[in-house]
Amino acid sequence: MKRFLRDLSAATASLTALVLMESFTGITLESLKHRWVHHPEFLAMLPALMDFRGNVALAHSARTATATHLGDEERALQSSLAVLLIGLMVPPVIGSVVYYAYGGDLSTLVGTAFLTVLSVTAVVTPVTVGIVRMAAMLGFDPDHVAPPLTTALSDVLTVAFLFTIAEVMVG
Repeated sequence: MKRFLRDLSAATASLTALVLMESFTGITLESLKHRWVHHPEFLAMLPALMDFRGNVALAHSARTATATHLGDEERALQSSLAVLLIGLMVPPVIGSVVYYAYGGDLSTLVGTAFLTVLSVTAVVTPVTVGIVRMAAMLGFDPDHVAPPLTTALSDVLTVAFLFTIAEVMVG
């Protein structure tokens, strides 16, 4: 029963952090949308990038937690490398699809998508490993802690990086 309550408190804290970070994501997007009304292609790209990056963060945190449970550091490293590679392959496709649906400049959309996901991946990947290791060190089940935190962080950073990079690319 004690273990159950400990896991429940860890999961509750993680989910609370998720709600707060996701709320911050919405507030950030709301404050930026007026700037991007004239570039709807970036607003259209955001859900695909957030979903993709969030799913990758979720898969990475689960695989890293499993490797930690098994004591297999090499597998955790391989998982991190796989995440980085996936992060390099899919964003150009997202940018291209948005270009064909909305127009705009193909190289700007592909470049923005690529740099956004690469930037988010560069931050979230080591943070995920750190969260999993810290949760395990503190005696919490990383599967209850890491997924909500890493997916929420990924969403917040995707919004911030997408519009920062788009601002630089568009001018």
